[in-house]
Amino acid sequence: MKKTVYLLILMMTGVILTACFQDLGQNPPFDYPEQPTPPPIGEDGQMFYLSFDEDLEDYYSLMEAAVVGTPSFADGKSGKAYAGAANSYLTFDVANLAAPLSSSMTFTFWYKVNATPDRAGILVIGPPHEGNPANAQNNRTAGIRIFRENASGKQRVKANIGNGTADIWLDGTTKADLNPAEAGWVHIALVLSPDKASFYMGGEEVAAASFTGISWHKCDIMSIGSGAPRFNEWGHLSDQSLIDELRIYNKALPASEIERLAAQ
Repeated sequence: MKKTVYLLILMMTGVILTACFQDLGQNPPFDYPEQPTPPPIGEDGQMFYLSFDEDLEDYYSLMEAAVVGTPSFADGKSGKAYAGAANSYLTFDVANLAAPLSSSMTFTFWYKVNATPDRAGILVIGPPHEGNPANAQNNRTAGIRIFRENASGKQRVKANIGNGTADIWLDGTTKADLNPAEAGWVHIALVLSPDKASFYMGGEEVAAASFTGISWHKCDIMSIGSGAPRFNEWGHLSDQSLIDELRIYNKALPASEIERLAAQ
């Protein structure tokens, strides 16, 4: 009886091995699934695109956002949009972007403000504030910070940029104010060139400054929907507003192109 069992086992093993070797040597050979090739950077310089329609994946790098908290989706400017929530935001590893951050960049997105809380971070790429605790991060010598604050009942959207040793403010004062009771979707853009930074809302330049160029020193995280974890000392935490169609370009788009994008 044992001899019969052993013989059956040997026969089955031979069949399995034969099938395996046939797969390895078949003509044409077996095609194992390959990882999808990331799309090339767009002719317009676009290197990052987050539509929020079906997932949280960047179209160019195929990188998924790391999710903190419980953000969700809502009706957007086009399809679905990111809907912020308390203690919630997204992060991306800058090192995995489809192209490196450079001296000429453009950041654009559609935004529908929710004034609760009365201040929040919107888009931040900043370095760590070494020596400061995790809840007091505010190193503004490099990177960018786009955020909003209460301004006599309205919400004023601002940008801040680090040039390596100091920071530059782009504050459009009342031109950059949004009335939460009336504001619908607004197109926001930050354009950086080696000698100038411009901030746009609704296709119009609301603030600009000459400077010596952006520094990306130690800027390893991009946050969407909050100032955390790199810009939280002043309370610019999670934004409960809606964000849609976030795009990053590796060049400074001209004013005419920003106006065209805002008109779509």
